[in-house]
Amino acid sequence: MRAMRYLTHPIGLLATVFVLLYAPYSHGQASATLSADVVSEFESVTLTVTDRNRDSSDPDFTELETDFEISSVSTESQLRIVNGRVDRAKSWKLELMPKRAGTIDIPPITVGNSRTNRLRLQVNPISARERDYISKTAFFETIVSHQTQYPQAAIYVTRRMLYTAQARIPSMPQDKQLDIVDATVLPIGSRETLREVRNGVEYFVMQWRYVVFAEKSGTLRIPGENARVAIYSNQFRPQVRPIVAPERTITILPIPAEYPSDEPWFPASNVELTQSFQPSGTSTLNLGDAITRSINLRARDSYQSALLPLELGSIDDLRVYPEQATVDSVLEGGRVWGTQSRSFNLIPVEPGRVSLPEFRLTWWDTESREVKVSRLPSAAFNVPDPRDSRFATEQLQPSDSGLLQPTDTQYGTDRTNTWFYALIAAAIAGWLLVAALLYFNRERYIPRLGKKPLVSRIDYGPIRHALAHNDAGALRHAILHTLAQHLRVDLVAARELILESTTGHSILSQLDQLAYNDSTSEFECDLKTIQQVIDSIVKNHEGDEPEFGLKSVLN
Repeated sequence: MRAMRYLTHPIGLLATVFVLLYAPYSHGQASATLSADVVSEFESVTLTVTDRNRDSSDPDFTELETDFEISSVSTESQLRIVNGRVDRAKSWKLELMPKRAGTIDIPPITVGNSRTNRLRLQVNPISARERDYISKTAFFETIVSHQTQYPQAAIYVTRRMLYTAQARIPSMPQDKQLDIVDATVLPIGSRETLREVRNGVEYFVMQWRYVVFAEKSGTLRIPGENARVAIYSNQFRPQVRPIVAPERTITILPIPAEYPSDEPWFPASNVELTQSFQPSGTSTLNLGDAITRSINLRARDSYQSALLPLELGSIDDLRVYPEQATVDSVLEGGRVWGTQSRSFNLIPVEPGRVSLPEFRLTWWDTESREVKVSRLPSAAFNVPDPRDSRFATEQLQPSDSGLLQPTDTQYGTDRTNTWFYALIAAAIAGWLLVAALLYFNRERYIPRLGKKPLVSRIDYGPIRHALAHNDAGALRHAILHTLAQHLRVDLVAARELILESTTGHSILSQLDQLAYNDSTSEFECDLKTIQQVIDSIVKNHEGDEPEFGLKSVLN
């Protein structure tokens, strides 16, 4: 009775009309709807989430991934004006594929300060006969070479799609990316098309192969994949069904405790070391003459960016001039090999017996799971003393022409040679004078023309960012890339240059331990120290060019 009186009263009637007109558009209201309440297994359904809160952010749909595959998400904005009142609405449309049959409750979804209504979806299962037919007509499979592996060691992944003549599949790319977090992924060729018979059924096969190198220990996730195929049968009407490649996980082990802490981490399943000398077969070197020692490294299940730089270090009584290393990744017998070749020019500076020490390379065998050391044998050479009488006699032995022992008569009569040598000396002096004038002229006028100096400014932004986030892997990557980009060299050459510095070697070793052991310890170094190392390298290699070999290393 009171309700009737309220509705017949003018004020009550106006209030009721206001609620009916404006309540659906009140701010902060969120709602959810389904395109269908009942679907068959393998059929998709559209979920629409609508929000009229002007300031709300995008909702989080991760809760839905427990029961659904989210194949697509689209957004739509609307603007409505009702009786002069502006109403804004935003909608999200999600294409959902149920992961199971039965009753699935869709929980309320938080949108800003509001929550949507709860929904229920009934997924009716298909018959066992139809399910078996679909599963045998088209499906994905993912083959991995290892369930456990070490950082920077190869994991071979093959993604395959198998289908019969009764399936119509979508167009698939020749080159398909496989994006894996915290890993380097190298594709092995392009899409391969094969045929295969299983249980008397002939399948068409498309496969893509990859080799994956994890960057740190932990869990490596190989993402899944899905595709929609049309399946035809005489007993069932043609239906479009999804096929799914589930996600795979691989355990990446930490660096073993027995691996030497003072050696850089280097995993492989096999290592081959060889060396050669040019000239070959010699056992005697003269002062100032050079002999070249070439070292070749091949590492199976490794790749070029993970190879350790080949270094000889300093050797007593020898000057060592390294040349630029040649690195590559090659495929042999379905396995990846990292290869590196480097030559060292050796020049004796003191007479006597000169010995080249044994070359050692420590690595971790990922198959036998043990520390191994590969070695190259030492070598020794005799360097005669030019002051030795026997050596001098041999070197000064006159030839048949007698030109090595000119007489006083020859000096007194052959005036032409004297003038010839004088002209050469004058030409050299004139050339040096011109070169000096050009140099001083360039140094005087080039700065006025706004030319950039030889050493340009280095961008330490990535290094500063990595330090701020205490990310050892990112910091290691930033240091190498900063130096490589500035000097225009590859990452291997940049790493070699940093390792030549005692401080740089310590920094990289510490970062390797933090990154590959997944440690939470803080990096014990500051930006100033890193800058000093890089500035020193840049100054040495962009300023005065060393007398031998360095130009080829940097270029």
